[in-house]
Amino acid sequence: MLWWEMPKVPRSAVIDAWNELNAAEDEPLEIQVARFRAAQPVLAGFLQAAEERLAERDDRGLVFFYGMWAWLAFRKCGGAKHEVTEERLEAAWDQNEDEMAALAAADERGWLHQARGLTRDYAQMALLGAMTESLMDPGLTDRPRSDDLTGLILLHLKTAIDALDG
Repeated sequence: MLWWEMPKVPRSAVIDAWNELNAAEDEPLEIQVARFRAAQPVLAGFLQAAEERLAERDDRGLVFFYGMWAWLAFRKCGGAKHEVTEERLEAAWDQNEDEMAALAAADERGWLHQARGLTRDYAQMALLGAMTESLMDPGLTDRPRSDDLTGLILLHLKTAIDALDG
């Protein structure tokens, strides 16, 4: 398989990757982080920089952890064998910013249609959907998250997914 022919990450790989990252008895998180940094130094740097922009926030650590989740999910189905480059990250970021600008420019009636158009053919919806659900889950509180910080986190994560997807 060529690196630009990435498979769709199935929900089973998303769940397996999540379980592996959260199963401390199998392999310590520090070892998983070191392996991720060695395999994807540019992507790890991008995610770390995002963390630094979120300094002093309760959500610090989420972007990097979820980026590792994406990488591991791709690996579980035979993908992400290429090293993400700065150029690929920049291209993915620019495309995602353009998509967000198009959504912001859509009128109220056209917004849902525009949003559906962006997600209808998105190859990695199982992964992005699981991350979105996890981030917006109210957890122990009664208030679901849907603030600007959540949107910024998702923008970084979708960029990471797109860069891994090739």
